[in-house]
Amino acid sequence: MNRFIEIIKYTWKAKGRHGIHSPFVYDLMDICFKIPVSRKKIDGFSAKMKVHTSTLRCLTQLSKHLNHSLLLSDSAIQTDIKAMAKDLGLSSDIQHLSFFDQEEKEKQPSILLLTMDNCISSKVNKLLPLLDENSLILIDGIRANDHVYSEWQQLKEKTEFHFSADVFHFGILAKRSFQEKEQFILRY
Repeated sequence: MNRFIEIIKYTWKAKGRHGIHSPFVYDLMDICFKIPVSRKKIDGFSAKMKVHTSTLRCLTQLSKHLNHSLLLSDSAIQTDIKAMAKDLGLSSDIQHLSFFDQEEKEKQPSILLLTMDNCISSKVNKLLPLLDENSLILIDGIRANDHVYSEWQQLKEKTEFHFSADVFHFGILAKRSFQEKEQFILRY
């Protein structure tokens, strides 16, 4: 994958809020993505966790805007996410992904942060039945290499996901079965 060509294609196709005709996405673009987040704090956590700065900034903004009570992440970055949430004043309960596997847990709106690795599809497939309609999955590093990008393409084509947003460094997926299937390329 030629990175330069990917950047040009993304820039050409990405839409701002004026090219969007979905109330949910317009709300994200107009209100959520404009919530101020301390860039210095995010940069420090980003370097520590090896997660893109834009992904962590979006995670913080989504958590503040949607008021989801649960934030789930991979075990490798969970302690850093907890420190970031405390530092930025997020009220979400931060848990490991295995917390989500418990059968007795009732479905609740949550935000999942997954770092891109070779088994991302299997992680998503395992978590899919446990997701609430309003839960969001943030996948960091969707353009890390050709294999990862093709996995992202396969995930967003799944019939279970009615909302997908490509934001260059990360992707957002949601079930939202009450709406038509829509795929967005968003300028962030």
